[in-house]
Amino acid sequence: EMSRGLGDVYKRQDEKFLANVIHLIEEHISDSELNVNALCEWTDINNKQMYRKIKQLTGMTPVEYIKSIRMKKAAMLLKQQKFTVAEVMYMVGFSNHSYFSKCFQAEFGMTPKQYV
Repeated sequence: EMSRGLGDVYKRQDEKFLANVIHLIEEHISDSELNVNALCEWTDINNKQMYRKIKQLTGMTPVEYIKSIRMKKAAMLLKQQKFTVAEVMYMVGFSNHSYFSKCFQAEFGMTPKQYV
């Protein structure tokens, strides 16, 4: 019973950690400088720990995780059909059109233009 309680505590801490990371990424999503080092600074966790925790909780590396959140946000914005692909690209922190397109295609199997 005791050990299970501890497991729950860790699980809650992990959920809180991940929720905080997601919040930080979403808050700074339009900033092209947003990267793993910035996340480490804001959460006061070193690079190794950040890598281990994110990988353990999401199955992705921190770099992949940030990118996947950027892509999901991009898809959400494109769906609204209020913005051009270029506007959305900047809104989610990309400045290179072909790289943005490549990342988007890797995530969703189609280009941003096709998605729209």
